[in-house]
Amino acid sequence: MNAPERHEMFTLPEGVRKIELLKDSKMANCIQFNIQREDHTIANILRYKLLQHPQVLFAAYRMPHPLEYYVELKVQTTSRTTPVDVMKEAIESLMLEYGNIRSAFDNELLRVDASGGDLGRRGAGFGAFGSLDPGNAEFGVAGDMGGRGPRNDDVDIDF
Repeated sequence: MNAPERHEMFTLPEGVRKIELLKDSKMANCIQFNIQREDHTIANILRYKLLQHPQVLFAAYRMPHPLEYYVELKVQTTSRTTPVDVMKEAIESLMLEYGNIRSAFDNELLRVDASGGDLGRRGAGFGAFGSLDPGNAEFGVAGDMGGRGPRNDDVDIDF
């Protein structure tokens, strides 16, 4: 089989930099970031965060080929800042945002442990997470479709 080894999708080869910068000669104040061993997950999050920045004129990414494990993220900014600076700001902002989510999750786990909740009693999915508990009255009765009557798998659901 011609498929590369699975570990090649994640491990950075020796001598290869994680991020390579290429200046775009056709667009003013534009840089292409080639990010090794990443995929749509990080590229789309970064693109979204970059587009929220008021000095960013353009941000897009592409994956050149499914068997090449890197993404090309192109960023163009106004003359007031540089693409490298807004990329650093976006990464720092995402680290803070996801750090806060992780902290809130860890705090909730501690709260559940302190209350004597048993995370394994309903499987790994819900446990005793209060409002995330499907048995909670907030969710209604199983199969009741949120107050829209009994479940019927032959009917399309309108959201």
